[in-house]
Amino acid sequence: MLVLDIGCGKKKQEPGAIGLDRQPGSAADVICELAHFPWPVRDDCADRIYLCHFLEHQPDILRAMAEVHRIAKPGAEIVIATPHYTSPDSYTDPTHVHHLGYHSFDYFVRDSFENFTYGAGGFRILERRLTFGGNMLLDGLGRLGAAISVDFYEKHLAWVLPARNIFCRLEVMKSGPQLNRTS
Repeated sequence: MLVLDIGCGKKKQEPGAIGLDRQPGSAADVICELAHFPWPVRDDCADRIYLCHFLEHQPDILRAMAEVHRIAKPGAEIVIATPHYTSPDSYTDPTHVHHLGYHSFDYFVRDSFENFTYGAGGFRILERRLTFGGNMLLDGLGRLGAAISVDFYEKHLAWVLPARNIFCRLEVMKSGPQLNRTS
């Protein structure tokens, strides 16, 4: 099973993962500029790909996701974590190019993604949730609001009770018969 950690930084998400990063001194096994395409990875090779606190740094998120799609096997799992647009973390780091919301991941779903990338396939959302900090009262209220309705939360409550991160798991969909996931 091949696991890639794209933009791994100083700590990989999973032991044994192959890390890619542009920073010397990172935990990367492969040093490369991830804003330049194609990445030095062969087509259809990865079973799982981590993009943890990576997408918000990319000038072209759709092109980065097209590259993830290219290197992933059909049925591969993609694990994404990124700051929610209301998180102070989203705006504190001056290298953040994009500020994402819960529905930002809808653009990667098969039909939408094919329209943007002119390619075949896309992704299926397996899991998506907002995470909050540790404040029992305020974060608890934010969690409750998001649990009742994410749309209502983002429209009316998010700036008052900010989320910390968005966590999303996707499955890679490619043209032709899909492989069954066994893990």
